[in-house]
Amino acid sequence: MEQTPKANRVHIGFFGRCNAGKSTLINMLTDQPVSLVSEVAGTTTDPVSKSMEILPLGPVVITDTAGIDDTSELGALRTGKSEEIIKKINIAVYVLRNDEAPTADDMMWLNKLKQNNVPIALFINEINAFDSESTHDNDSNGNDTNPNYVDAYPDLSAIATVVGSTDFTSNRDRLALLDLLGGLTPLDVEGEQSLLQGLVDPGDTIILVCPIDSAAPKGRLILPQVQTIREILDHKGLALVCQTEELPTMLNKLSQKPKLVITDSQAFEAVNALTPADIPLTSFSILMARFKGKLQDLVTGVKALNNLKPGARVLISEGCTHRRQCDDIGTVKIPMWLKKKGHTDLQLEFTSGGAFPKDVSGYDLIIHCGACMLTRREVLRRIDCAVVQGTPIVNYGVLIASLHGILERAISPFMDELDRKGFEC
Repeated sequence: MEQTPKANRVHIGFFGRCNAGKSTLINMLTDQPVSLVSEVAGTTTDPVSKSMEILPLGPVVITDTAGIDDTSELGALRTGKSEEIIKKINIAVYVLRNDEAPTADDMMWLNKLKQNNVPIALFINEINAFDSESTHDNDSNGNDTNPNYVDAYPDLSAIATVVGSTDFTSNRDRLALLDLLGGLTPLDVEGEQSLLQGLVDPGDTIILVCPIDSAAPKGRLILPQVQTIREILDHKGLALVCQTEELPTMLNKLSQKPKLVITDSQAFEAVNALTPADIPLTSFSILMARFKGKLQDLVTGVKALNNLKPGARVLISEGCTHRRQCDDIGTVKIPMWLKKKGHTDLQLEFTSGGAFPKDVSGYDLIIHCGACMLTRREVLRRIDCAVVQGTPIVNYGVLIASLHGILERAISPFMDELDRKGFEC
């Protein structure tokens, strides 16, 4: 927890043909041997990721991918993995060699990136060595002032956001290339939005209810709890943390009521009963829904609960992978609460981690976790996938609040925002 979580970093994907120099470039930019480098085509088989800092972007994750023209026995699987990366990254780096013309495959993949609205940095690998006295000079912004390669292929400049070229085996232009990346505006990042945007002012007291049960990670809090504590501190607020049973004692010890109570969703029912009605209440999962995705779509999706019929297909999807416990929220508690509400004959299916079906049209409802381990781009993609295919989608916090009859209270801190978007509770 000492480093910025991957889900909160800008994700940069590196693409290009086999032996274009992607891995060499990554090793040069990171100043570390992140990726294997070899003259043998297809050295990079699966996506390889490395976290680092690129200013002014801040914390990033860079991902090396297999060559787009991998013709090995497993080539189709490898390029399939690369296509999945496109849906998750915020910036793309496409690598070409100055001694080879761009191919139809290059243009196809560049257009795939453009169609996904991913900003593209086109980096040209200058294979022929030259010294610092050559005509290859860089301007003050790190852009090549003699981009003969791009001039020869004008379609490239129409696709790429920025262009840089250098000998990837030399560190001479490393800072210039990092400046090019740092100057790009990434796609689908949180920006200035925060978990507690507009909810806490300096001096406000926020109570966080964090149950410690068998599913809680040993020796630490879960990521949304840690992020929320940090944001309260950033806003100069007061963060008070307790378990469910200790909430009445904490409330009684306060001379003024707290601005907000935030609970783990699985304790919603108990915390709702223990929290006076005049104190706003929500959950970490609902905060994450607002922060990462589209709260309006997720709240709208919960209405599908009333239409679930016996035999309905329901997908329960989690963004992380962990060992399931006897009281696991996704595989145990949510199915139990659904049964208590009369949904006793549902076809439940489960996915975790990066797995999420491309075709969700056959489901009657998707129940998604708070997505603290996924990037905002990935969460938005999953929500849009469901909405476009006409499948209702809801997240854990919204669903649990609805099942316990407290949805209106749980989303009340955000009603002004939802009203502005035309939502009716």
